[in-house]
Amino acid sequence: MDNETLSALKGFDGVWDRVSGRPAPSLGELADAAERQRELLCALAGRCPQHAARLRTMAAAEAAAVRRLRAENFLAAGENYRPAAACALIKSALCALREAYLGASALADKLQEAANAAPCELRNTLDVLAAAERCRARELRALVLCGFGVNCS
Repeated sequence: MDNETLSALKGFDGVWDRVSGRPAPSLGELADAAERQRELLCALAGRCPQHAARLRTMAAAEAAAVRRLRAENFLAAGENYRPAAACALIKSALCALREAYLGASALADKLQEAANAAPCELRNTLDVLAAAERCRARELRALVLCGFGVNCS
């Protein structure tokens, strides 16, 4: 198959999910995922002093995303959703950085999926949040690579 056909087939899953009735992630689910990311980044900041400022900045951005998702949920459903409290447990900083990277990548995908299914006024907000999450995933990937002595800057 040529690249154009393969690209079209990769995008088909999202279309099939909408047609078959599998709903996009709710704003509450997205807020929960962003809150878990925030907690993990805060915990990592305490375990990685050389990257603490960068991780705290990412955690603050996640907190802002949680607030935005909660506000959008309130506008859409009239519900003041609050993510459940949890505590991130870190046994290995490098493994936790990898977990944060994978979590940010998954959250970016979920945000994009929700954006693709959202009404126009919400779509732009979710697109922006997804792009920001992808940037955090790239930053976290760079920190993991730096942990292995690769591309440290």
